[in-house]
Amino acid sequence: MDNSPSGSGGVRGASRHLRSALRGITGGRPEGMEVDVDGARARGGHRRNAARSGGPLDQAGRRSKETPYTKPTSTKSLSSRITGINPNASSSSANKGKPKGKRDTRDDMLRDNRRSDRLMQEQHTKLGDLLKGDELKAWLQSKLIAPGVVDMSNLPGDPWLIEKGLLPPGHKDAPLNAGAVFWKLIANNLETPHQRIHTLALANNNLSNLAQLSKLPGILPYIRALDLSGNPIHKADELKHLQSVGEAKGKASFGAGSLKNLVELKLVDVRFRTELIAQPGGMEKYQHDVLRRFPGLLVLDGVPLNRIVFPLERKPIVWRTAEDRKPFAARPFTFPFDVKPSFEENEAVHAVVMAFCQKFYTLFDANRAELFYGYREDATISISPNTLPSRSWQAAEVTATRNMRPAPVSFEPWTSLPGRNFFRSCTTIEQRTATLKSPMDKDELLRWWNTRVPRTEHPLTDASKWCIDAWYFDDNQDRISAIIQGEFKELPSSTWRSFTRTFILGAPSPDSPAAAHNWPCVILSDMMVVHSYLGTRSWDEKSSLASGDVAIVPPSVPSASGAFPPMVAGDEAQRAPLIEAVRQRTGMNLSYSRLCLEENGWDVDRAVANFEEIRGNIPPDAFN
Repeated sequence: MDNSPSGSGGVRGASRHLRSALRGITGGRPEGMEVDVDGARARGGHRRNAARSGGPLDQAGRRSKETPYTKPTSTKSLSSRITGINPNASSSSANKGKPKGKRDTRDDMLRDNRRSDRLMQEQHTKLGDLLKGDELKAWLQSKLIAPGVVDMSNLPGDPWLIEKGLLPPGHKDAPLNAGAVFWKLIANNLETPHQRIHTLALANNNLSNLAQLSKLPGILPYIRALDLSGNPIHKADELKHLQSVGEAKGKASFGAGSLKNLVELKLVDVRFRTELIAQPGGMEKYQHDVLRRFPGLLVLDGVPLNRIVFPLERKPIVWRTAEDRKPFAARPFTFPFDVKPSFEENEAVHAVVMAFCQKFYTLFDANRAELFYGYREDATISISPNTLPSRSWQAAEVTATRNMRPAPVSFEPWTSLPGRNFFRSCTTIEQRTATLKSPMDKDELLRWWNTRVPRTEHPLTDASKWCIDAWYFDDNQDRISAIIQGEFKELPSSTWRSFTRTFILGAPSPDSPAAAHNWPCVILSDMMVVHSYLGTRSWDEKSSLASGDVAIVPPSVPSASGAFPPMVAGDEAQRAPLIEAVRQRTGMNLSYSRLCLEENGWDVDRAVANFEEIRGNIPPDAFN
């Protein structure tokens, strides 16, 4: 039998020593024996001998000649001597040795969670009791100060909430879903399909953050004006709670959970606003940050913003039941016009734009330095990439052209340009300004064109690859708006890209550089968007809308003199039965029936069909 330490006997011997040490810990050790915890982690043989003999060892492993090691008089357990914590002590004693301000985090979290659950349950119970009566509804009605306008300001001091013990959003003890509950109560009790809540005041509600407003856009999506004045909101990033997930990540498209109708926002006396505008240039930074999050704003803090706004009429939402929609589904679908390759307002516009395109794109491909003379001195130039491909194009062509397409090439040459995407690449005023180039700095413009913007090759000899829409920009007919869509080959990679380029063109003055270099017009604005390759199917001969049950039915229009068709031009006797037929089929009075026929070329069927489409928008006096 091998008695060496490395043999099995040595292992069994070590096990016996370990069991002896364990018995000592549990109270079975002989008098005068103590376990040296540090020694147990060091040189095992010498330490075990020292522990067995009751004498300590020095650093060299020799027995000390000093007073033999004796058992301490303390009755603390081993665990208390290792950790310094007495398990039998009270919590205040346990925390006595901790640094000031330190707390038992786990116990505090459990205690806070229990308190929050209790408060939430109490609030739900109170709301449930109040919802059974009319008192809560009457209080909500008192907050509706005008049709579609709700004033929920100063809720912490509201006498009725204090009397009922309800905690409003912004209260430090309010449940996390208090905001969602209040917005839902407003939607359920104050909104109707014909009267949406469009203005909401939440001033002076002690909102240090806007987490309680995260459900507001989804519950009250038609809000156009929002007042958050007087709240101690500590940073501008809290405004992300009023954006959809995509908007908060920098995407430009609206989605569920966004206030896409918001045009007025008030943040007077809000903490982050006060701190920001106190800095040099703070007001511009503040306005830029807010507009970056809500690009549709027209009024900020009660001050109209200096912005270029195109007047768009929003049609009211028409709510129809399933029964109301059945006649529309049964009726064949028609379009007034088919898809056309291009649109020019008249021959004069067509001639100017075609001459301009021939000169501009030839120089853009071959000699960009000569383009400089085609711009007015105060013109603006910008290029922005759109890296998202068309899903419809992918669905139609991905299978047929998979083996013919070259390997994809990175968009990096275009994304590295200072683009106009204010959600992703432009986060400061300086970056926003850098997106615009100007002929006033000729050297910088030429350097940018020749070194940063990739070289291109446009199919100038193939008219089917181009779609040009052009019309007069104003009534004076001295400016033309031209939207040009097409494709080009990016060099040197030979990758095909699609593009959309919008020009505002004006007549050149006789002494201008544009006239001296034979430009047919001068460029006032040049805005280019580069896409992934999309093809030409949106305007070529394959894109007709007439297919299956879909037909193209051009509308009837008056003659050049403004008169109606000869059948009803001057014979009131011929019009009377048509008016009566529309009146019987629609229920409208004679004046509205006549108006409906006039707007639809005195075609009874078309007038009735148009009536069905706009039934929800017709005023009640049409049926008197």
